[in-house]
Amino acid sequence: MKRKILGIILIAIVFCATPKVYAARYACTKSYFSQLKSKAYQVTINYEFHNPEDQHYYFTLALSNLQPGIVAEFGGTLIKYSEDMQIYQLTFALEGGKTYEVKLYADEGYPCVGELLYTKKITLPKYNVYSERDECIEYEDFPLCNKWYQKDINSLAEFTEALNLYKESLKEQEPVDLDKDDRNVFEKVADFYKDHLVVTGPLTVVAIGAAGYYGFVKYKNKKKRAKIDF
Repeated sequence: MKRKILGIILIAIVFCATPKVYAARYACTKSYFSQLKSKAYQVTINYEFHNPEDQHYYFTLALSNLQPGIVAEFGGTLIKYSEDMQIYQLTFALEGGKTYEVKLYADEGYPCVGELLYTKKITLPKYNVYSERDECIEYEDFPLCNKWYQKDINSLAEFTEALNLYKESLKEQEPVDLDKDDRNVFEKVADFYKDHLVVTGPLTVVAIGAAGYYGFVKYKNKKKRAKIDF
């Protein structure tokens, strides 16, 4: 008898809830769906990097700009809109170098309830654990010492080998003696002329003009003297 009564109650609940679901579905017009989808686009996802001492590093996600009528789902957990919340922290410890998805649906109590509106993806950068090594304090410019070096470093031996090659490359770069000058006098003059062309250029033009004028005057005077002597 109790089982029959319980069955009747469950059937009644289903029949009471079904009209509401159908009503919400019926009210889900293209226009309203587009409005919800536009709201879903505005949801932003940011990541935070955590590297506590004596613990493995990890990332967490944070949602912002979640609006009424939108519910987010991540890792089987639903995040609903709240007037008192601006940022929603997702406390899952996530690994770097992977892509994660946050699905956004129409919330219950709104038209289009349960409809997938948008899927946001976020790719977390890989964290280079070798950047924490003591060698990276001295050789901070070594690419494999970059905290966010994104290529694979398969082992410590591979890191050490690459670092040794980097050290050798630094030794081969001999410093240049900036005070040493092997140029002769003519080369120095030529280089000075080229380096100060803004000044030497006009002076050269004036000098050439003056020399030409002097030659012309000298030639003219010579012709005059020739006529007088004749």
